[in-house]
Amino acid sequence: MGRRSKAKLPQEPVELTIEDLTHDGRGVAKWNDKVVFVQNALPGEVVMAKLNRKTRNYNEALAVEVLTASADRVAPKCEFYTVCNGCSMMHLREEKQIEFKFNTLKNNFHKIAHAEPKVWMAPLTDSHWHYRRRARLSTKWVAAKDKMLVGFREKNGRFVADMDDCQVLEKPLAQLLKPLASLFEKMTIKAFIPQVECSMGDEATSLIIRHMKPFSTDDLALIKQFGCQHDLQIYLQSKGPDTVVPLENYAESLNFKLPEYGLRYDFLPNDFIQVNRRMNEKMIAQAMQALQLQADDVVLDLFCGLGNFTLPLAQQAAQVIGVEGDQQLVDRAIHNAALNQLDQVRFYAADLTKDHANSEWFQQPFTKVLIDPPRSGAWEILPLIAATSAKTLVYVSCHPASLARDTDRLVNELGFTLERAGVMDMFPHTSHVESMAVFSRP
Repeated sequence: MGRRSKAKLPQEPVELTIEDLTHDGRGVAKWNDKVVFVQNALPGEVVMAKLNRKTRNYNEALAVEVLTASADRVAPKCEFYTVCNGCSMMHLREEKQIEFKFNTLKNNFHKIAHAEPKVWMAPLTDSHWHYRRRARLSTKWVAAKDKMLVGFREKNGRFVADMDDCQVLEKPLAQLLKPLASLFEKMTIKAFIPQVECSMGDEATSLIIRHMKPFSTDDLALIKQFGCQHDLQIYLQSKGPDTVVPLENYAESLNFKLPEYGLRYDFLPNDFIQVNRRMNEKMIAQAMQALQLQADDVVLDLFCGLGNFTLPLAQQAAQVIGVEGDQQLVDRAIHNAALNQLDQVRFYAADLTKDHANSEWFQQPFTKVLIDPPRSGAWEILPLIAATSAKTLVYVSCHPASLARDTDRLVNELGFTLERAGVMDMFPHTSHVESMAVFSRP
């Protein structure tokens, strides 16, 4: 008996009617009784879409022509939007983008947490353009085009987008795309430079150039010249994160400031900082308002990073304990506390997926808690939070599903009440949902 032939996707675009949006901003349609997820499509639209991926349970496609447009559709401001995967929702009106994110959070609370806040906080928003002060850009030498590509990956994820500008990178970073491509085209190892990581401080900008073979002496001279020409701090990375080394000794450290609190944060080019500086300031202000700190409060700040929330907290509380899993960030946090002459704060490195009931840092009468965990959430540490005497918990989240899962445990098992919640548009034109939830207990 012969092997059954697999049906192939059609080469020509097919007409689809878009019925809904997925959590990542793609349109949902049906084709031959199978679900299709369609990039660049909105509910209510009829589109011609190129089917480009097939799985057992669904297909994927890209809308190449809009036959009937949604009233919420706008012309993307970026000429590279249809190919670049840096953004996914630029074709949707800005006010509808934040509505989509709010609905994503609300639906996660309903379906996973089986809870809703007493009050929905107004969404935090700011400028939708030129907001990214950090980015990891892919680079690729394409011999067939005799061209170096520097940018985000294409929407299919397999290639680097051919782009020379970006509407979401801060302007000084966007203006480096073409010069960087020209620089790398001159390198003897141009086929072995896979990425460059950019970070903007308030007074300096850095690049980390990843290279899989050693640069020649001439290469290094060109890179050094490029750094001087564009006033950049340049670092080289030959393997993992621990191989990042500066090309030269730079006198000024990378830093950013929180003007409202008179604080300065020093950071290294591979340290985690919030990508959107303006939204970071608004987020911190909202968290501080939610905590309503008193002079005698003792605050626990978990997943504290380099002290983003911890230092403002330390200005108003009697004592703050910051705990973080990354020792490099803890070192930076200690440095930043000393830099800002804050004595009432202590930092510890600890794996927050473990039990710390007997850890030194936990032996405090905490009155309030703030957590800012990674996408995986804070599931393992929630019982420890419940074991404190804290009456208020502020949860900053970068993933609505893990927040909803943790909310279910906090509310339905650990005795907390979900008082307020809301979304924060940290990444405009993407489906990424940043949010904040405020919990209380008697």
